[in-house]
Amino acid sequence: MMWLHAFQALLTTHTGLTIAPSDNDKVERFLQHRLAELRLPDLSDYLQLLETQSMLADQEWQHIAQTLTVPESFFLRDKGQMHILKEHILPELIQRNRHSRQLRLWSAGCSTGEEPYSLALLLHQLLPDIHDWDVMLLGSDINDKVLAKARAGLYTRWSLRDVGPEVQTYFQPAAHGLLSLDAAIRDKVSFRRVNLLQTPFPDLEINNIDLILCRNVFIYFDQQAIATVLDKFTRTLKPEGYLLTGHGELYQQSLEDLETRLFLESVVYQRCTNKRASLPTMLPRETITPTLLPKITSATVAPKTAITHTELTLAERMQHAYQQGDYAVVLAIAQTQPVQNADFDTYYWSAKAFACTGQYHTAENRLQDALALKPRSASCHYLLAHVKESQNDLESAKAFLHKTILLDETFVPAYLDLATLYEQAEPEKYQQLCAQALAWLQKLPPDHYFDDLAAHARELIPQLLS
Repeated sequence: MMWLHAFQALLTTHTGLTIAPSDNDKVERFLQHRLAELRLPDLSDYLQLLETQSMLADQEWQHIAQTLTVPESFFLRDKGQMHILKEHILPELIQRNRHSRQLRLWSAGCSTGEEPYSLALLLHQLLPDIHDWDVMLLGSDINDKVLAKARAGLYTRWSLRDVGPEVQTYFQPAAHGLLSLDAAIRDKVSFRRVNLLQTPFPDLEINNIDLILCRNVFIYFDQQAIATVLDKFTRTLKPEGYLLTGHGELYQQSLEDLETRLFLESVVYQRCTNKRASLPTMLPRETITPTLLPKITSATVAPKTAITHTELTLAERMQHAYQQGDYAVVLAIAQTQPVQNADFDTYYWSAKAFACTGQYHTAENRLQDALALKPRSASCHYLLAHVKESQNDLESAKAFLHKTILLDETFVPAYLDLATLYEQAEPEKYQQLCAQALAWLQKLPPDHYFDDLAAHARELIPQLLS
Protein backbone atom coordinates (compact mmCIF):
# COMPACT_ATOMS: atom_id res chain seq x y z
CA MET A 1 0.00 0.00 0.00
CA MET A 2 3.03 2.32 0.01
CA TRP A 3 2.25 3.41 -3.55
CA LEU A 4 -1.19 4.55 -2.42
CA HIS A 5 0.19 6.50 0.54
CA ALA A 6 2.72 8.26 -1.69
CA PHE A 7 0.07 9.19 -4.22
CA GLN A 8 -2.34 10.28 -1.46
CA ALA A 9 0.31 12.59 0.04
CA LEU A 10 0.99 14.28 -3.29
CA LEU A 11 -2.73 14.46 -4.12
CA THR A 12 -3.57 16.18 -0.83
CA THR A 13 -0.66 18.61 -1.12
CA HIS A 14 -1.64 19.63 -4.63
CA THR A 15 -5.44 19.62 -4.44
CA GLY A 16 -6.54 19.01 -0.83
CA LEU A 17 -8.42 15.89 -2.03
CA THR A 18 -8.36 12.68 -0.03
CA ILE A 19 -9.02 9.11 -1.09
CA ALA A 20 -11.86 7.34 0.69
CA PRO A 21 -10.95 3.76 1.69
CA SER A 22 -13.81 2.51 -0.48
CA ASP A 23 -12.11 4.12 -3.51
CA ASN A 24 -8.73 2.42 -3.07
CA ASP A 25 -9.43 -0.21 -5.73
CA LYS A 26 -10.68 2.41 -8.19
CA VAL A 27 -7.57 4.54 -7.64
CA GLU A 28 -5.29 1.53 -8.08
CA ARG A 29 -6.96 0.68 -11.40
CA PHE A 30 -6.70 4.31 -12.50
CA LEU A 31 -2.98 4.49 -11.72
CA GLN A 32 -2.27 1.22 -13.50
CA HIS A 33 -4.13 2.52 -16.54
CA ARG A 34 -2.18 5.80 -16.56
CA LEU A 35 1.16 4.00 -16.24
CA ALA A 36 0.27 1.81 -19.21
CA GLU A 37 -1.06 4.75 -21.23
CA LEU A 38 2.06 6.84 -20.62
CA ARG A 39 4.41 3.84 -20.87
CA LEU A 40 5.98 4.54 -17.51
CA PRO A 41 7.77 1.70 -15.69
CA ASP A 42 6.46 2.38 -12.17
CA LEU A 43 4.56 4.78 -9.94
CA SER A 44 7.64 6.75 -8.87
CA ASP A 45 8.02 7.95 -12.45
CA TYR A 46 4.36 8.98 -12.53
CA LEU A 47 4.72 10.90 -9.25
CA GLN A 48 7.78 12.68 -10.61
CA LEU A 49 5.77 13.67 -13.67
CA LEU A 50 2.98 15.09 -11.50
CA GLU A 51 5.48 17.26 -9.64
CA THR A 52 6.81 18.94 -12.81
CA GLN A 53 5.58 22.27 -14.14
CA SER A 54 4.53 21.02 -17.57
CA MET A 55 1.51 20.77 -19.83
CA LEU A 56 1.60 16.99 -19.51
CA ALA A 57 1.50 17.22 -15.72
CA ASP A 58 -1.43 19.62 -15.97
CA GLN A 59 -3.27 17.14 -18.18
CA GLU A 60 -2.63 14.35 -15.69
CA TRP A 61 -4.01 16.42 -12.83
CA GLN A 62 -7.12 16.92 -14.94
CA HIS A 63 -7.42 13.13 -15.38
CA ILE A 64 -7.10 12.74 -11.62
CA ALA A 65 -9.72 15.40 -10.84
CA GLN A 66 -12.16 13.81 -13.28
CA THR A 67 -11.65 10.40 -11.70
CA LEU A 68 -11.83 11.32 -8.01
CA THR A 69 -14.62 13.92 -7.99
CA VAL A 70 -18.27 13.34 -8.79
CA PRO A 71 -19.77 16.10 -11.00
CA GLU A 72 -23.31 15.60 -9.69
CA SER A 73 -25.43 18.74 -9.64
CA PHE A 74 -28.84 20.02 -10.64
CA PHE A 75 -30.71 23.31 -10.72
CA LEU A 76 -31.85 24.83 -7.40
CA ARG A 77 -30.18 21.97 -5.54
CA ASP A 78 -31.02 21.90 -1.82
CA LYS A 79 -34.32 23.75 -1.66
CA GLY A 80 -33.68 24.79 1.93
CA GLN A 81 -30.52 26.68 1.10
CA MET A 82 -32.10 28.09 -2.05
CA HIS A 83 -34.94 29.44 0.12
CA ILE A 84 -32.41 31.18 2.36
CA LEU A 85 -30.70 32.70 -0.67
CA LYS A 86 -33.93 33.89 -2.28
CA GLU A 87 -35.72 35.15 0.83
CA HIS A 88 -32.86 36.50 2.92
CA ILE A 89 -29.28 36.64 1.68
CA LEU A 90 -29.73 37.91 -1.88
CA PRO A 91 -32.38 40.53 -0.92
CA GLU A 92 -30.06 41.74 1.85
CA LEU A 93 -27.12 42.01 -0.55
CA ILE A 94 -29.26 43.82 -3.12
CA GLN A 95 -30.41 46.32 -0.49
CA ARG A 96 -26.88 46.75 0.87
CA ASN A 97 -25.45 47.45 -2.62
CA ARG A 98 -28.37 49.48 -4.02
CA HIS A 99 -26.26 52.65 -4.32
CA SER A 100 -23.24 51.08 -6.04
CA ARG A 101 -25.45 48.66 -8.03
CA GLN A 102 -22.71 46.05 -7.88
CA LEU A 103 -22.89 42.41 -6.84
CA ARG A 104 -20.02 39.93 -6.73
CA LEU A 105 -20.98 36.26 -6.36
CA TRP A 106 -18.77 33.18 -6.64
CA SER A 107 -19.76 29.52 -6.97
CA ALA A 108 -16.58 27.66 -6.00
CA GLY A 109 -16.58 24.03 -7.14
CA CYS A 110 -19.42 24.69 -9.56
CA SER A 111 -19.16 21.40 -11.48
CA THR A 112 -21.25 21.56 -14.68
CA GLY A 113 -22.66 24.99 -13.89
CA GLU A 114 -26.10 24.36 -12.43
CA GLU A 115 -25.25 26.18 -9.19
CA PRO A 116 -24.04 29.55 -10.60
CA TYR A 117 -26.82 29.47 -13.19
CA SER A 118 -29.29 28.91 -10.35
CA LEU A 119 -27.94 32.07 -8.70
CA ALA A 120 -28.42 33.91 -12.00
CA LEU A 121 -32.01 32.69 -12.19
CA LEU A 122 -32.71 33.88 -8.64
CA LEU A 123 -31.22 37.30 -9.42
CA HIS A 124 -33.42 37.63 -12.49
CA GLN A 125 -36.45 37.03 -10.28
CA LEU A 126 -35.30 39.44 -7.56
CA LEU A 127 -33.83 42.22 -9.73
CA PRO A 128 -36.20 43.43 -12.47
CA ASP A 129 -33.58 46.05 -13.44
CA ILE A 130 -30.66 43.60 -13.40
CA HIS A 131 -29.39 45.03 -16.71
CA ASP A 132 -28.64 48.27 -14.85
CA TRP A 133 -26.45 46.45 -12.34
CA ASP A 134 -22.81 45.42 -12.55
CA VAL A 135 -23.06 41.74 -11.60
CA MET A 136 -20.01 39.49 -11.46
CA LEU A 137 -21.17 35.89 -11.20
CA LEU A 138 -18.23 33.48 -11.35
CA GLY A 139 -18.28 29.71 -11.47
CA SER A 140 -15.02 27.85 -10.85
CA ASP A 141 -13.88 24.26 -10.71
CA ILE A 142 -10.62 22.31 -10.84
CA ASN A 143 -11.98 20.13 -13.66
CA ASP A 144 -11.75 21.54 -17.20
CA LYS A 145 -14.14 18.90 -18.54
CA VAL A 146 -17.06 20.00 -16.37
CA LEU A 147 -16.27 23.67 -17.01
CA ALA A 148 -16.61 23.07 -20.76
CA LYS A 149 -20.08 21.60 -20.16
CA ALA A 150 -20.96 24.54 -17.92
CA ARG A 151 -20.02 27.09 -20.59
CA ALA A 152 -22.14 25.27 -23.18
CA GLY A 153 -25.28 25.64 -21.04
CA LEU A 154 -26.78 22.38 -22.35
CA TYR A 155 -28.53 20.09 -19.89
CA THR A 156 -30.61 16.95 -19.70
CA ARG A 157 -34.08 17.00 -18.16
CA TRP A 158 -32.56 15.23 -15.16
CA SER A 159 -30.74 18.48 -14.27
CA LEU A 160 -34.16 20.18 -14.05
CA ARG A 161 -35.78 17.48 -11.96
CA ASP A 162 -36.45 19.72 -8.98
CA VAL A 163 -37.64 22.96 -10.60
CA GLY A 164 -41.04 24.38 -11.41
CA PRO A 165 -42.46 25.71 -14.68
CA GLU A 166 -41.25 29.25 -13.94
CA VAL A 167 -37.65 28.01 -14.26
CA GLN A 168 -38.31 25.62 -17.12
CA THR A 169 -39.36 28.58 -19.30
CA TYR A 170 -35.68 29.59 -19.43
CA PHE A 171 -34.82 26.40 -21.37
CA GLN A 172 -35.43 25.55 -25.01
CA PRO A 173 -35.09 22.18 -26.79
CA ALA A 174 -31.70 21.60 -28.41
CA ALA A 175 -30.02 18.80 -30.34
CA HIS A 176 -29.77 15.23 -29.00
CA GLY A 177 -32.64 15.71 -26.56
CA LEU A 178 -30.79 18.35 -24.52
CA LEU A 179 -32.18 21.63 -23.22
CA SER A 180 -30.41 24.93 -23.87
CA LEU A 181 -30.33 27.59 -21.17
CA ASP A 182 -31.50 31.03 -22.28
CA ALA A 183 -28.58 33.25 -23.33
CA ALA A 184 -29.83 36.03 -21.03
CA ILE A 185 -29.03 33.77 -18.07
CA ARG A 186 -26.01 32.03 -19.56
CA ASP A 187 -24.22 35.29 -20.39
CA LYS A 188 -24.46 36.45 -16.78
CA VAL A 189 -22.02 33.75 -15.63
CA SER A 190 -18.33 33.44 -16.42
CA PHE A 191 -16.26 30.34 -15.71
CA ARG A 192 -12.66 29.84 -14.70
CA ARG A 193 -10.48 26.97 -13.57
CA VAL A 194 -9.46 27.40 -9.93
CA ASN A 195 -7.58 24.99 -7.69
CA LEU A 196 -8.92 26.16 -4.33
CA LEU A 197 -5.78 25.01 -2.52
CA GLN A 198 -3.10 26.10 -5.01
CA THR A 199 -4.57 29.09 -6.87
CA PRO A 200 -3.57 32.27 -5.04
CA PHE A 201 -6.61 34.36 -4.18
CA PRO A 202 -7.80 37.00 -3.43
CA ASP A 203 -6.58 38.19 -6.81
CA LEU A 204 -7.54 40.80 -9.40
CA GLU A 205 -10.79 39.00 -10.23
CA ILE A 206 -11.65 37.07 -7.10
CA ASN A 207 -11.84 39.71 -4.37
CA ASN A 208 -14.39 41.67 -2.34
CA ILE A 209 -16.98 38.93 -2.87
CA ASP A 210 -20.49 39.41 -1.48
CA LEU A 211 -21.37 35.71 -1.49
CA ILE A 212 -19.35 32.51 -1.88
CA LEU A 213 -21.11 29.19 -2.42
CA CYS A 214 -18.86 26.20 -1.85
CA ARG A 215 -21.20 23.25 -1.34
CA ASN A 216 -20.31 19.55 -1.30
CA VAL A 217 -16.66 20.36 -2.08
CA PHE A 218 -15.03 20.05 1.33
CA ILE A 219 -16.29 16.47 1.65
CA TYR A 220 -13.32 15.53 -0.56
CA PHE A 221 -10.75 17.56 1.47
CA ASP A 222 -8.71 16.76 4.56
CA GLN A 223 -9.05 19.04 7.59
CA GLN A 224 -5.86 21.03 6.98
CA ALA A 225 -6.84 21.72 3.37
CA ILE A 226 -10.28 22.89 4.52
CA ALA A 227 -8.65 25.25 7.02
CA THR A 228 -6.35 26.68 4.34
CA VAL A 229 -9.16 27.28 1.84
CA LEU A 230 -11.48 28.62 4.55
CA ASP A 231 -8.89 31.25 5.47
CA LYS A 232 -8.60 32.26 1.80
CA PHE A 233 -12.39 32.45 1.48
CA THR A 234 -12.61 34.67 4.57
CA ARG A 235 -10.02 37.09 3.20
CA THR A 236 -11.83 37.11 -0.15
CA LEU A 237 -15.21 38.06 1.29
CA LYS A 238 -16.28 41.63 1.87
CA PRO A 239 -16.94 42.50 5.50
CA GLU A 240 -20.39 41.03 6.22
CA GLY A 241 -20.12 38.92 3.05
CA TYR A 242 -21.64 35.45 3.19
CA LEU A 243 -20.25 31.92 2.84
CA LEU A 244 -22.57 28.98 2.26
CA THR A 245 -21.20 25.42 2.42
CA GLY A 246 -22.67 21.93 2.49
CA HIS A 247 -24.27 20.86 5.75
CA GLY A 248 -21.67 20.21 8.46
CA GLU A 249 -18.67 20.66 6.16
CA LEU A 250 -16.94 23.13 8.51
CA TYR A 251 -17.36 20.96 11.57
CA GLN A 252 -14.54 21.65 14.05
CA GLN A 253 -12.93 24.31 11.88
CA SER A 254 -11.80 27.59 13.44
CA LEU A 255 -14.39 30.29 12.70
CA GLU A 256 -12.92 33.20 14.62
CA ASP A 257 -13.39 35.61 11.69
CA LEU A 258 -16.83 34.31 10.75
CA GLU A 259 -20.18 34.60 12.48
CA THR A 260 -22.44 31.56 12.44
CA ARG A 261 -26.07 32.28 11.59
CA LEU A 262 -28.80 29.71 11.97
CA PHE A 263 -31.81 29.08 9.80
CA LEU A 264 -34.22 26.18 10.01
CA GLU A 265 -32.84 24.84 6.73
CA SER A 266 -29.10 25.40 7.11
CA VAL A 267 -26.17 27.20 8.68
CA VAL A 268 -24.75 30.32 7.02
CA TYR A 269 -21.43 32.04 7.73
CA GLN A 270 -20.84 35.78 7.58
CA ARG A 271 -17.50 37.57 7.66
CA CYS A 272 -17.13 39.57 10.85
CA THR A 273 -16.76 43.32 10.56
CA ASN A 274 -14.35 43.13 13.49
CA LYS A 275 -12.22 40.18 14.54
CA ARG A 276 -14.01 38.56 17.45
CA ALA A 277 -15.06 35.20 18.73
CA SER A 278 -17.85 33.68 16.68
CA LEU A 279 -21.19 33.09 18.36
CA PRO A 280 -24.18 31.93 16.34
CA THR A 281 -26.89 34.50 15.67
CA MET A 282 -30.33 33.64 14.40
CA LEU A 283 -31.44 35.38 11.22
CA PRO A 284 -35.19 36.05 11.02
CA ARG A 285 -37.54 33.93 9.03
CA GLU A 286 -41.28 34.38 9.03
CA THR A 287 -42.12 30.69 9.37
CA ILE A 288 -39.65 29.93 12.17
CA THR A 289 -40.91 30.09 15.71
CA PRO A 290 -38.60 30.82 18.67
CA THR A 291 -39.30 27.32 19.95
CA LEU A 292 -37.31 25.79 17.10
CA LEU A 293 -34.32 28.09 16.90
CA PRO A 294 -33.45 29.68 20.23
CA LYS A 295 -30.46 32.00 20.14
CA ILE A 296 -27.44 30.07 21.37
CA THR A 297 -25.44 31.57 24.19
CA SER A 298 -23.75 30.05 27.18
CA ALA A 299 -27.02 30.23 29.11
CA THR A 300 -30.39 31.56 27.97
CA VAL A 301 -33.99 30.91 28.88
CA ALA A 302 -35.38 27.99 26.96
CA PRO A 303 -38.14 28.43 24.38
CA LYS A 304 -41.80 28.09 25.36
CA THR A 305 -42.19 24.37 24.95
CA ALA A 306 -42.06 21.57 27.49
CA ILE A 307 -38.68 22.97 28.57
CA THR A 308 -39.93 26.48 29.43
CA HIS A 309 -38.04 28.36 32.16
CA THR A 310 -35.18 25.87 32.08
CA GLU A 311 -31.66 27.00 31.31
CA LEU A 312 -30.28 24.68 28.66
CA THR A 313 -26.72 23.54 28.30
CA LEU A 314 -25.25 23.27 24.81
CA ALA A 315 -25.69 19.50 25.01
CA GLU A 316 -29.39 19.95 25.83
CA ARG A 317 -29.76 22.39 22.94
CA MET A 318 -28.20 19.86 20.58
CA GLN A 319 -30.51 17.14 21.86
CA HIS A 320 -33.56 19.40 21.51
CA ALA A 321 -32.60 20.42 17.96
CA TYR A 322 -31.96 16.78 17.05
CA GLN A 323 -35.35 15.69 18.35
CA GLN A 324 -36.96 18.46 16.25
CA GLY A 325 -35.11 17.12 13.19
CA ASP A 326 -33.02 20.31 12.86
CA TYR A 327 -29.75 18.54 12.07
CA ALA A 328 -28.11 21.65 10.63
CA VAL A 329 -28.73 23.41 13.93
CA VAL A 330 -27.16 20.51 15.86
CA LEU A 331 -24.00 20.85 13.76
CA ALA A 332 -23.97 24.63 14.10
CA ILE A 333 -24.15 24.37 17.91
CA ALA A 334 -21.36 21.78 17.91
CA GLN A 335 -19.31 24.04 15.70
CA THR A 336 -19.31 26.80 18.35
CA GLN A 337 -17.17 24.55 20.54
CA PRO A 338 -13.42 24.96 19.92
CA VAL A 339 -11.70 21.68 19.10
CA GLN A 340 -9.76 21.71 22.36
CA ASN A 341 -13.01 22.13 24.34
CA ALA A 342 -15.11 19.55 22.51
CA ASP A 343 -16.74 17.19 24.98
CA PHE A 344 -18.50 13.85 24.69
CA ASP A 345 -21.93 15.36 24.04
CA THR A 346 -20.60 17.56 21.24
CA TYR A 347 -19.14 14.53 19.47
CA TYR A 348 -22.13 12.29 20.15
CA TRP A 349 -24.93 14.60 19.03
CA SER A 350 -23.04 15.81 16.00
CA ALA A 351 -22.41 12.16 15.07
CA LYS A 352 -26.15 11.49 15.23
CA ALA A 353 -26.82 14.51 13.01
CA PHE A 354 -24.17 13.43 10.49
CA ALA A 355 -25.62 9.91 10.42
CA CYS A 356 -29.14 11.22 9.82
CA THR A 357 -27.91 13.25 6.84
CA GLY A 358 -26.16 10.23 5.32
CA GLN A 359 -22.60 11.35 6.15
CA TYR A 360 -21.67 8.01 7.65
CA HIS A 361 -17.89 8.30 7.41
CA THR A 362 -17.92 11.60 9.32
CA ALA A 363 -20.40 10.21 11.82
CA GLU A 364 -18.10 7.27 12.50
CA ASN A 365 -15.13 9.61 13.05
CA ARG A 366 -17.11 11.68 15.55
CA LEU A 367 -18.18 8.52 17.39
CA GLN A 368 -14.57 7.40 17.65
CA ASP A 369 -13.76 10.82 19.16
CA ALA A 370 -16.61 10.33 21.63
CA LEU A 371 -15.45 6.84 22.55
CA ALA A 372 -11.96 8.16 23.25
CA LEU A 373 -13.61 10.14 26.07
CA LYS A 374 -16.11 7.44 27.16
CA PRO A 375 -14.92 4.02 25.94
CA ARG A 376 -17.82 2.23 27.67
CA SER A 377 -20.62 4.29 26.14
CA ALA A 378 -23.36 1.89 25.09
CA SER A 379 -25.10 4.66 23.12
CA CYS A 380 -22.01 5.21 20.96
CA HIS A 381 -21.68 1.53 20.16
CA TYR A 382 -25.39 1.37 19.35
CA LEU A 383 -25.10 4.29 16.94
CA LEU A 384 -22.00 2.74 15.37
CA ALA A 385 -24.09 -0.37 14.72
CA HIS A 386 -26.64 1.72 12.83
CA VAL A 387 -23.90 3.42 10.81
CA LYS A 388 -22.47 0.05 9.81
CA GLU A 389 -25.91 -1.31 8.97
CA SER A 390 -26.59 1.73 6.78
CA GLN A 391 -23.36 0.91 4.94
CA ASN A 392 -24.55 -2.71 4.58
CA ASP A 393 -21.75 -3.99 6.86
CA LEU A 394 -24.06 -6.30 8.78
CA GLU A 395 -21.37 -8.31 10.56
CA SER A 396 -19.86 -5.17 12.06
CA ALA A 397 -23.37 -3.99 12.96
CA LYS A 398 -23.97 -7.25 14.86
CA ALA A 399 -20.64 -6.90 16.65
CA PHE A 400 -21.43 -3.37 17.82
CA LEU A 401 -24.90 -4.41 19.00
CA HIS A 402 -23.41 -7.29 21.00
CA LYS A 403 -20.94 -4.81 22.52
CA THR A 404 -23.83 -2.48 23.37
CA ILE A 405 -25.60 -5.23 25.32
CA LEU A 406 -22.34 -6.22 27.00
CA LEU A 407 -21.90 -2.65 28.22
CA ASP A 408 -25.57 -2.21 29.21
CA GLU A 409 -27.67 -5.35 29.54
CA THR A 410 -30.85 -3.25 29.87
CA PHE A 411 -30.41 -1.59 26.43
CA VAL A 412 -33.69 -2.82 24.90
CA PRO A 413 -33.28 -1.27 21.39
CA ALA A 414 -30.04 -3.21 20.91
CA TYR A 415 -31.81 -6.53 21.61
CA LEU A 416 -34.57 -5.71 19.13
CA ASP A 417 -32.23 -4.53 16.37
CA LEU A 418 -29.97 -7.53 16.84
CA ALA A 419 -33.00 -9.83 16.72
CA THR A 420 -33.97 -8.33 13.36
CA LEU A 421 -30.51 -9.05 11.96
CA TYR A 422 -30.73 -12.70 13.09
CA GLU A 423 -34.39 -13.28 12.17
CA GLN A 424 -33.84 -14.98 8.80
CA ALA A 425 -30.58 -16.85 9.34
CA GLU A 426 -30.95 -17.89 12.99
CA PRO A 427 -34.62 -17.96 14.09
CA GLU A 428 -33.75 -19.47 17.48
CA LYS A 429 -31.38 -16.61 18.19
CA TYR A 430 -34.11 -14.22 17.08
CA GLN A 431 -36.59 -15.70 19.57
CA GLN A 432 -34.02 -15.61 22.37
CA LEU A 433 -33.22 -11.93 21.82
CA CYS A 434 -36.91 -10.99 21.64
CA ALA A 435 -37.52 -12.81 24.93
CA GLN A 436 -34.65 -10.94 26.58
CA ALA A 437 -35.98 -7.61 25.31
CA LEU A 438 -39.47 -8.45 26.62
CA ALA A 439 -38.09 -9.38 30.05
CA TRP A 440 -36.39 -5.97 30.41
CA LEU A 441 -39.42 -4.10 29.05
CA GLN A 442 -41.69 -5.68 31.67
CA LYS A 443 -39.41 -4.33 34.40
CA LEU A 444 -39.73 -0.76 33.14
CA PRO A 445 -42.54 1.74 33.79
CA PRO A 446 -45.15 1.57 30.98
CA ASP A 447 -44.48 5.24 30.11
CA HIS A 448 -40.74 4.73 29.65
CA TYR A 449 -39.90 6.26 26.27
CA PHE A 450 -37.20 4.99 23.90
CA ASP A 451 -35.91 7.82 21.71
CA ASP A 452 -34.18 5.39 19.36
CA LEU A 453 -37.41 3.49 18.73
CA ALA A 454 -39.82 6.44 19.03
CA ALA A 455 -42.06 4.27 21.21
CA HIS A 456 -43.07 3.71 24.85
CA ALA A 457 -42.54 0.46 26.70
CA ARG A 458 -46.32 -0.15 26.80
CA GLU A 459 -46.40 -0.03 22.97
CA LEU A 460 -43.54 -2.47 22.50
CA ILE A 461 -44.68 -5.19 24.92
CA PRO A 462 -47.82 -6.24 22.95
CA GLN A 463 -45.74 -6.49 19.77
CA LEU A 464 -43.34 -8.93 21.41
CA LEU A 465 -46.16 -10.95 23.01
CA SER A 466 -48.04 -11.43 19.71
